[in-house]
Amino acid sequence: MWRALWLVPMLLSADDVPVGVVSGYISDIQPASFLLKTVTEKQFRCTYDNRTWFEQSRIRVPIKSFQPTDLVEIVADRRLIDGTPCYVRTVRLADLARKESGRMHITYRAVTENIIPRGEYNWAGTVKELTPEMLVLRTRSQGYKTISLRRDTRYLEDGVVSERERLQLNTLVSIRAGRNFEGKVEGYQIIWGAVTPK
Repeated sequence: MWRALWLVPMLLSADDVPVGVVSGYISDIQPASFLLKTVTEKQFRCTYDNRTWFEQSRIRVPIKSFQPTDLVEIVADRRLIDGTPCYVRTVRLADLARKESGRMHITYRAVTENIIPRGEYNWAGTVKELTPEMLVLRTRSQGYKTISLRRDTRYLEDGVVSERERLQLNTLVSIRAGRNFEGKVEGYQIIWGAVTPK
């Protein structure tokens, strides 16, 4: 038992362990775990249990319904299960329409929207400053807002999952944000462009 316990800090401190919404492919499905290959080509052994929700077209399905070629969105947590910190709460089949400009076209609604809605603030405005760590938003009625960007901040461009590097200064955006335990405002979702992909 003691031999297993000394591994816990090392496992939990792994920076690459997926947390939040992650896109990828699942394979090597076992009774309590599967192999996750992310869209950035990283691989993790993730665990699940009878509380994990598997969904296709908003209908709960068994895990065997997923194939290694199916693009999925998962909600991952750092809960330690069976010796691995990648615990999966939700697996949802992504609605892959086409690939264009290096972006994946999947449905706009995030897998966490009905399960773990986050953020007490919803702001709209223009991006005045932008770094990998933070964004300064100029709103019309509330002045400037400084928002920290998280590793799992979700970016949506024209209703499509995008990335921070595509966001430009002076872009009109809508941001869902909230305060962390330290009182700092963090951005959970940033949207710009049209809502529905063309």
